[in-house]
Amino acid sequence: MPEIKCEHGHVMSVGTDEWLKHLTVDQLRYAGDQIESKLKKIDEQKKRIVWRVSRSGYIDGNYREEDFEKAADHLVRIFKEEFVKEARDFLENGGPVRFFKNEIPDITPELVSQHEYETEWFPPEKATQE
Repeated sequence: MPEIKCEHGHVMSVGTDEWLKHLTVDQLRYAGDQIESKLKKIDEQKKRIVWRVSRSGYIDGNYREEDFEKAADHLVRIFKEEFVKEARDFLENGGPVRFFKNEIPDITPELVSQHEYETEWFPPEKATQE
């Protein structure tokens, strides 16, 4: 939740909907124009890759673009254990091959804007996952 600091130094956390309730019509129009401009710039940015390691439909780890080897190491660490478990279940209970394939750990590249990469996926205060 964003924090707003007044000219006297007081800080308050406020949600977007609550903040918008207090704006005048002119302020809303200005905010809308500013947001539209920023979104256009974000959409024009080069896309970055986030390597997402998942197992059984859950994300097990996210890695920076340049950390593809760490993502691969993560996949190797979890793959055998999950594969053996799912293979046993598949042999005992059957089921569609598609379901079996969905349960096996994998790596998926997620394309995100530079802005998202730096603010949502890997903000400066968060350390890279090991």
